This record gives sequence, structure tokens and C-alpha cells, in this order.
Amino acid sequence: MATTSQRLEIPPSSRTVDVYIIDNGARLSGLAGSSMMDPVLPGFEVGGSVPSYVFLIHHKPTDQHLLFDLSVRANWSSAFPPLFVKGVRRMGLEVHVGKDIAEILVENSVSAKDINAIILSHHHFDHTGDTSKFPSSTKIWVGPGYKNAFLPGWPANPKQFDTTSDLYEGREVVEIEYSPSDPMVSAIGNFQAYDYFGDRSLYLLSTPGHTIGHLSALARTTSDNGKSTFIFLGGDIVHSNAVFRPSPKYPLPDTVPAPNRRPFSAHTCPGEQFSILHRLHSEPDGRVLSRTTPFSKVTGPEHDVVDSQQSANKLTSFDGEENILTIGAHDGSLLELLEFFPRKANDWRGKDWKREGHWRWLAPCMSSSNAPKL
Repeated sequence: MATTSQRLEIPPSSRTVDVYIIDNGARLSGLAGSSMMDPVLPGFEVGGSVPSYVFLIHHKPTDQHLLFDLSVRANWSSAFPPLFVKGVRRMGLEVHVGKDIAEILVENSVSAKDINAIILSHHHFDHTGDTSKFPSSTKIWVGPGYKNAFLPGWPANPKQFDTTSDLYEGREVVEIEYSPSDPMVSAIGNFQAYDYFGDRSLYLLSTPGHTIGHLSALARTTSDNGKSTFIFLGGDIVHSNAVFRPSPKYPLPDTVPAPNRRPFSAHTCPGEQFSILHRLHSEPDGRVLSRTTPFSKVTGPEHDVVDSQQSANKLTSFDGEENILTIGAHDGSLLELLEFFPRKANDWRGKDWKREGHWRWLAPCMSSSNAPKL
């Protein structure tokens, strides 16, 4: 478990939000591991089939409903220009679409009219979904620099085929500026943080690197006698858990629950079997570094790989806390563990999701023929 270390300072609050994780059935596969981590761990040479999670957030005091991301729109291959679609396939990315989020909401008695705002972590097609299924009263919130970089989309701007204009037409797009003079703005874990509801229940974090204006979120899920739990909604702040795990706060243990799709509580693996895969294992302090620093560095077609690495480094401060559950948009290792909408995710700690899921992503290392044997 996590070691004692300087704790992350998050302002206290008695207010929380209800968080629901939506898996709409979309699956992405085929990306090269070298686009996600450096070095590539055994078993990750080609990316497996992963989801694109969406989060429904309900703020009871104001009865507002938000969506964080929208996954892949069902008609993405016809909504985007042919050159973009060809480019996606040329990357080797295979896209299996699921249901549009608005459809899933209606199936569970939530009207699209009930959604006050959609927060987009960034502009990529596997996150922006189809906002046209929501009324014009539904606002879109984006990160710094987003409007200038990506609006208007295609075909209103023929040169901007990375996103489509129908996502934004006829509705208000709010861009967070993170101005130091704004009373809603602070800093949490060295990320700029915007207090969305003004009661510390939901923070929108500026996590740049992957794209211009990339956002993550920190949702307070419980609060009891000054003690809170949170879910970190990562978006694409990273593309692999290898670039922020392990860490000094949550080191690789001597005994790792076996990440092989069996019940973790019943099977274990020696931590050394994983630590010898670490990029720093052969260094003078390798035995310590391989347990307390991430396996790999950030790489790939990032907008700014330096900013991406810095965001990943800052993420370790959140991920190392026992009261914060980190969920990246494409973390397929959690699919068999999480409970999805219409079930609520707030009691994640009581259900032991962090302990059971923290090392589950290492499963491909165990099954790879390239994995070293002790």
C-alpha cells in the first residue's frame, strides 16, 4: 500500500458530487505501445482493446448534471472528413463504436435536457462524442487555448478536420482562463484548479501536454468528519499507467496481487518479477528506483511531450493518495472491476476498487513471452 509521504493538500468541504461511470461499449485497439510509453514494457507492444469512459456528475445542491467527455460518436466515420478517417485507420487504430451517450441517458430516465454542461477533456474524436444530441442550452466547457486552436471545426473551417463544427454551433462554449484574480481558481498538487460549483466538490484541472487545453477533473465523492474521498477523472493526461506508477507514495510492493484476471485477493506475484522490467533497475540505486519511480517515460504524438511528462509527474501525487481513485479515459484494466451507470461510483473505497485495481494493468507483462523469469 501507499507509504507515508507528504500528503496532498486539498481544501476541505462537506459538499460532494455523485459520480457515475458510463461505458458506452466503444472500443479502441491497435495503437503501437511505442506511442504510449518509453521504454515499452513486455506485453504492451500493441495496445489492446480499451474503452473510452464518460462520467455523469450530479451536484445535488443545485440539481445540475454535467458530463465529462462523450466518448466516440456512433457516426464518427461519416461525421468526420474522409482524410481524417483514413488517417485514423493508417495509424492502425481500430474503432468499434457503441451507443451515443444521449441514448444511454434516456434509457436510464435521464433526459438530454437535464444536462447543464459538457466538459471536454480535449478535442479528439474519441472524447467529443455527439453534442448535437443535446439541446442548445447545454454549454460546453473547455480548457485554455481551445477555442483559438480548434474552433470552428470542419467543415466551417476546411483546414480544421480534427474536430467538427456541429459540436459547437448554436451553443455557448466556455473556456477556462485560470486567471490568478479569479476567486474560483487555485492550485492543487501544482495543477491549476477551477472550483466549478464554488463549494470544492468538483475541480477542473489544467493538465496540458497531450493537447492544447487538456483538462482533467477531481470529484469529491464522500465527506465525513473532515475526511474525503475523490475520483480523479484523467481524460488523456496519460496513455499508460506505466508513466506514473509506481511512485514514492505508492511503491511497487514486495508481493503484487496477481494481474492475470483471477481474483486478486487469492493470488499474488513477487514484486521483483515486475521491478526487473523497470528502465532503472540496472542503475546503482535500481532496486529502490524500480519500486518508487514510474516504469516508463511519456512519449508519442503529444502536442508537447515535456508538458505531458510534467503532468504525469504531478499525477503521481494524486494517485499515491489512498483516498483518491485514478481513472484514465482508456484504462481497460478496470473494466472487470468498476460498476457502471446507472450504478453510482461514490462508494469506490468501500468496494476496495483502488487496492484491487492499482496493479491490474500489469497483466500483459505476465502473459508476454518476452517477460523475464526469476
